[in-house]
Amino acid sequence: MSTATKKNEKKQIAIDSTNGGNGDVWMRLVGFYAMAGLLPGLKIEVLIPPFLRSLARFTFGDRLSIVENGFEKIKLQYSGLGLRDLLKGIAKGNRYVMPYQRAVIHDKKNRLVKDSLNIMLFNIANVFGLVHLPAWNYITLYQGYLDVIGIPAFKKIGYDQFVTQLKADYKHIYAKLQHNVPVSPPLNLPYDLQLNTLVFPTGTSRQFIPAWWAKAYLPDAYYAFFFKDKDALKFEELGLKIIYFYEQPGDIILLSQQAGWTISTDSFPSHLLQYASKRCTITITEVLQSRIISPVFEGLVVDSQVSCHPCLHLDRKNHPTCVAGYTECINWKHEKYIADILKSVPSIALNDFAG
Repeated sequence: MSTATKKNEKKQIAIDSTNGGNGDVWMRLVGFYAMAGLLPGLKIEVLIPPFLRSLARFTFGDRLSIVENGFEKIKLQYSGLGLRDLLKGIAKGNRYVMPYQRAVIHDKKNRLVKDSLNIMLFNIANVFGLVHLPAWNYITLYQGYLDVIGIPAFKKIGYDQFVTQLKADYKHIYAKLQHNVPVSPPLNLPYDLQLNTLVFPTGTSRQFIPAWWAKAYLPDAYYAFFFKDKDALKFEELGLKIIYFYEQPGDIILLSQQAGWTISTDSFPSHLLQYASKRCTITITEVLQSRIISPVFEGLVVDSQVSCHPCLHLDRKNHPTCVAGYTECINWKHEKYIADILKSVPSIALNDFAG
């Protein structure tokens, strides 16, 4: 190979981004896409869950390489495990990107002795390059940056520079997501969806909108659920209108684009809608708004009103109550929080508010 050919070759970085929720993966893709724009000499290969691959290639494929195989060769991986659980992988040469380790400790109301010990051990592992952590001063920033800035190849990119690139990318991404997004064949669009509010009430933790709340405050809205989500039955039992989306996450985007207005909890759909919709309200329950809402989002945000915010993400299946001891987020009974949500919806999409 000639010297000129070698000079023209891009440096490569391969990352296993299969660990974490779908919203986490999407925000990382946004972050990688911005980094690829800022570092054109770097080829970024990303392994993500199959569910997101079609939409990811459609949205980010002009800069990122979304890979399907070679998993065993990728040594840089995202993880939320403890350091002890990573020792075997570290011994094999794996290195771990771990933004959540510091974010979780930051959000804790009361730190324990073991938290201080974990901080010390992870700091040491970070110094030796065994794990990659974001700097503490980045913890409250947008997760699309927080999740990628610990990776050595990106550390020279400051947040202001990142946001400038994010804003430039937003116009391109938004325009792309308005047409020909891959969707599932079974997807059905109600004829009157454009005259109604569409709500994505889901979430694995306490951000989930209770069925009683939906019946009391938005009884005429459509409620969108993944077709395997059994929580939809609670809404159907109350006579609420249900729409299902399927294997393609593009279903979420198309449904929102056809609705008069969209409301989403701070769960996976909200991350897609931040880049695909401007007629949208996102409700904040657990996570800091600054971390979960993109700086480029042009819709509306209803922030948490309760003193226990932010709180730790505890899935409802394994944790019947949150850290504060509630089965449902107490935002759903807070008068201002409710009023802010309802005020955000244009009257043409609100229909007959029963509150």
